[in-house]
Amino acid sequence: MSFLDLLSHYPGFVPSALIGALLVFWLLAILGLVDFEHFGPDLDLPDDGGGEHAEAPGTLMALGLDKLPFSIVVSGIVFFWWLLTLLGVALLGPWIPLPGWLGGTALLIGALVLAVPLAAKALRPLKPLFVVHPSANRETIIGRSCKILTLKVDENFGQAEVVIDAGAPLNVRVCADVPNTLVRGSTALIIEIDERSGRYRVEAWEPPPMP
Repeated sequence: MSFLDLLSHYPGFVPSALIGALLVFWLLAILGLVDFEHFGPDLDLPDDGGGEHAEAPGTLMALGLDKLPFSIVVSGIVFFWWLLTLLGVALLGPWIPLPGWLGGTALLIGALVLAVPLAAKALRPLKPLFVVHPSANRETIIGRSCKILTLKVDENFGQAEVVIDAGAPLNVRVCADVPNTLVRGSTALIIEIDERSGRYRVEAWEPPPMP
């Protein structure tokens, strides 16, 4: 079976379609049109107990994925699911004594089960990149300058990079009144936090000239 056949036939086309959607998502993220760090649910929130997803935080902590953005976790799992599914169809498909659709479904489930721990092992080294510095609270961020990372900033969208105490850059969600001149690479000043959205409100700012 050719590679194109693996991609276009069941079960390979299921994770292949998800991979295609993720490629579009990450292209938009590179262009600054979506905020990849804050896309989807916040996986670093503590469990309140008794909720519909009460077991999710504990599972993520056990896998070591609790500090990573949702988009990266999903991308890692889908990638390994796609890879293992294609390998399974190519290497094991002819030997599975089941009808095509049933064998394909078994391969999909088995590949997904194996993909989760493999993704966790591959993604755990990235956790330090997304750990917020202990001093990075609201008081230390408000009043600082930042660099805009997205192509635009409006009332509901925007991401910026701010440096805290000469440490590693911290990515934060920002918003601004429109119209404004904020684009990728612009310098802005963080003036307050929007309690409703949890975003930092920014405005265009020019640093004073060096003496």
